[in-house]
Amino acid sequence: MTTLNSIPYTEVTSVYGSAASVFSSATSVLATATDTVTSKSLANAAQQAQATMSFYSYLEILATATDDSVKSTVASQAIAASSSMIKLFDDNTFYNGNTPSLGGNVALLVVMGIFLAFHIAAGVFYKEWWLFSCWTIGLILEVLGYVGRVMSSHDVSSFNGYILQIVCLILGPSFIMAGLYYTLAQLTVVMGEYYSRLKPMQYTLIFVICDLIGIVIQAVGGAMAASSVYEFSSSRPGANIMVGGIAVQVASMSLFQALWYDFLYACYKERKATGDAHFVKRYQFVRDNKLFTALIWSISLSVLFIYVRSIYRLIELAQGFSGHLAVTEIYFFILESLMMCLAILLITVLYPGFVYGRNPDLIVDKRLKTTFSMNRTPKPNTIEDSGIEEAEDEAKYTDDS
Repeated sequence: MTTLNSIPYTEVTSVYGSAASVFSSATSVLATATDTVTSKSLANAAQQAQATMSFYSYLEILATATDDSVKSTVASQAIAASSSMIKLFDDNTFYNGNTPSLGGNVALLVVMGIFLAFHIAAGVFYKEWWLFSCWTIGLILEVLGYVGRVMSSHDVSSFNGYILQIVCLILGPSFIMAGLYYTLAQLTVVMGEYYSRLKPMQYTLIFVICDLIGIVIQAVGGAMAASSVYEFSSSRPGANIMVGGIAVQVASMSLFQALWYDFLYACYKERKATGDAHFVKRYQFVRDNKLFTALIWSISLSVLFIYVRSIYRLIELAQGFSGHLAVTEIYFFILESLMMCLAILLITVLYPGFVYGRNPDLIVDKRLKTTFSMNRTPKPNTIEDSGIEEAEDEAKYTDDS
């Protein structure tokens, strides 16, 4: 009673007026709406505005009433209206009213922050500039994503928090994958490009372009979905566009994994047949590192974890922002957070620099004329041929640089 009476009368009338305006707009547009999802959105807005008007109309009466019995009755009605209003808002707010866990998301924010600090330091120390750039951007997005979820845990109706976590956590893994694409290019150089279907930089170029296309599509869809929150319209078109962007990335990752395992199988067959005889002699020191095989396993598993996460996101967005997967946090923690943490942890524990060394002189030819050339380095027939061809390739690269 005291709490209800403590709200200033001017604030009561102001909120009531705003709610009445929203109710009027929603019902006006609803009269001509034909889309089912749009109609539902309008009806929800109208319901919430009507519940707000009901609650604040009781407060208006309470503010001017003098009879104690009237005050008591109106106060009871106001409390009941307040409960209805809160339930309606919870049912129709972001995450369907399921407030994200503060503890869980703070823990993930700290973990991603630690990963970010490590990869900045390791990238600079080992001079892994491509991996450094891609993973720094990707991990900054991951950190910002969990900042958004922490904001939502404090205020589930926070538009900024909701959009921040949606956009950043969907885009972040694209940059993580871009770093892994270049790692395959490096391993192709270490083993010999004649075991690969593509030239080293073709992996990076093709799959990064595919990721960029996916990122642009997702960004457009995300912008459309965000703008629909401010309007009485469906977020379904924006979500559908974002699904298309993630589908592009899933298809790209599927092809990448096929080429990756084809490359590994070719190397396996060669080692089984001739040992290290035809592998690039210049990088024998990399293959002799005890962590080399573990690095290959870590990359394989890391890509697989991100792939599982991408399929989850594809299904989640296909269901919509209020679908079961989108509003049930346990699925998010397992299929998004855990998958990304495992993927990043593997490349943290088995960082490529640990295997290549600080100054490995690992030359990945980035010249466009070489990248787009159809000429491929043939597999050497003898160990001597391997050494001669390596020397010739290095001389060509040095002369053209």
